[in-house]
Amino acid sequence: MHVFKYYALITPDEEDGGYSVSFPDLSNIFTDGETLVEAITHAEQVLEGMLEVMIDYNTVFDPPRPASAITVKEGESLVAIIVEVIPKGTHGDFKQELIDEIY
Repeated sequence: MHVFKYYALITPDEEDGGYSVSFPDLSNIFTDGETLVEAITHAEQVLEGMLEVMIDYNTVFDPPRPASAITVKEGESLVAIIVEVIPKGTHGDFKQELIDEIY
């Protein structure tokens, strides 16, 4: 099991209501939610799932930056999302150096 902490940008959706979520350090991961709590819950779920898949397939991904290195625009909120990831598809037969490079 590996613990990851990435920052998510949560932005209110002015037109449709709810909130959109993006991860500045992981450009291919997005989600949303009707409420702030739902958006954060979805962020945890999508981050955990995507990291599991990327680790299982030995896909290189960017390490998280410190909060101070992320630009937050007016109206956005920066939220730390912490997940525990257990690679499943490879039964632990993943490249440990992929994780070691991040931390």
